[in-house]
This record gives sequence, structure tokens and C-alpha cells, in this order.
Amino acid sequence: MRFAILSDIHANCDALAAVLADVNRQDVQVVVHLGDVVGYNTRPRETLALLREHAIAGVRGNHDLMAIGKLPADQCGPVGRKAISWTRKVLTESDCDYLASLPAELRLAGGMLCVHSALGDPVVRLHSREQFAEEAEVLLQFDAELRVCFTGHTHLAQLVEVGANGVVRRVPAADVELDPEAFCFINPGSVGQPRDGDERAAYAVFDPDTRRLSFHRVAYDARRIMRDNARRGIKIGPRTGATGSLLARLLDAAP
Repeated sequence: MRFAILSDIHANCDALAAVLADVNRQDVQVVVHLGDVVGYNTRPRETLALLREHAIAGVRGNHDLMAIGKLPADQCGPVGRKAISWTRKVLTESDCDYLASLPAELRLAGGMLCVHSALGDPVVRLHSREQFAEEAEVLLQFDAELRVCFTGHTHLAQLVEVGANGVVRRVPAADVELDPEAFCFINPGSVGQPRDGDERAAYAVFDPDTRRLSFHRVAYDARRIMRDNARRGIKIGPRTGATGSLLARLLDAAP
């Protein structure tokens, strides 16, 4: 059974629709999301409708919690706070119920776990070798059968392997077979707001039987959501590759 993993859609229904169309062309049986389905962009209701229409299970992210008042909006920057304030005004009771129903984590058969960022913490950003090694220990104490953790939040596609010897290795996003002896963290990147200099929507496909992982990018017309945002007074500047490069350097340089 092959899984499509989506994360950080951020109310960008056009990007989500493009990804779902691409997933439909893959040999994929299950689609799951890692949270932050709202925030930043101005199509939250359309995005939630698509997720419900396709019966896509997932977990809650920090923006989802902020949108329903379960987390302070000061967890993000000024643009994010403005978008959350706008989002709260347009969500229906049904939308809020959906967001409130999302679990903190989702276990999948075969030793796989979905979280937004880290277990019990949707806000922390995992980037250093020490953080990944410590989180692997926490997850194995939580469930000794776990071998794969799907995690989003950073908007950067990557595979991080914590080897049996404790060595943490960052593997560039590509088509790769996971080390069977390692604990693996898989970040599919962001559907609605990538932060690696590539505006195309990102997602990943994983086959637990073959342990094969592939990262995918899907083109769509990003100008439409930008125009919608601007009309509603929310302007999100272009993303560059600087953030992604910095995180990569931090991980590679950490002792």
C-alpha cells in the first residue's frame, strides 16, 4: 500500500487541487495530511471542503489550533497573525468542528506515525542533529514499534535518518530507499507555501513494503491565490531558498 503525504496546505485550495490531481495519477491507495490546513492564505473554506470531499485523514497543526483559539496567535509573525484573524471571521461552525476534531498524532500500520512537528508539540522546529536524535528516542519510548515519523511544519522537503549507531544523516529530497536499520523522519514539504525557492506544491509518496520514498512537485497558477490574498489585505512575500539552505547547513554542521 502506497501513501501520499501532504503537509502545510495553508488554505491554498488551488495548490491542493493540483496535488490531488497528481496523486490520482500515481499508484496511491491512501492520502494523509500533517496539519496546518489553514492560515496564511485566504481559501480556508474551499480547502477544508476538498479535504472532506476526499475523506483525507490527518493531524492538527499550530495554525489550525490558532484558527480555533486553542493556541495563541503570537506563535507566528505579523502576516501569519493577520491571516489567522481574517480566517477566524470566515470559518463556519462546521469548519471549526472539523479543525477541532483533528488529532495530535495519527498512527499508521507498519510502524508509522504522523505528527505536525514533534510528538505533543506542533510548534517546535526540528532542524539540528541533536533534536532529531532526541525526538527519535522520545518516539521509540512512546511506541517501540515505530520506524517512520512523518513530520511537516518547516515547509522543507527532506529525509532525516537516525541510524542504529546514533548517527544522524540528512538525505536530499529524491527517490530513495530508506535504511531498514534507521529511524526515519520524512518531511514532504509544503503544499501551499513552500520555503525552498520553488513555488510548486510539494508532497511525498511512501511505500512501506519496499521502503521506497519519492518527493514530488506540482506546478499550478500561484498568482490566483496571491491576488485573492492581496484583495483581502494579506500579502505574503515571495519565498526564497535562504531558509531551506540555512536549515540544511545547521543540520549538516551540527556535531
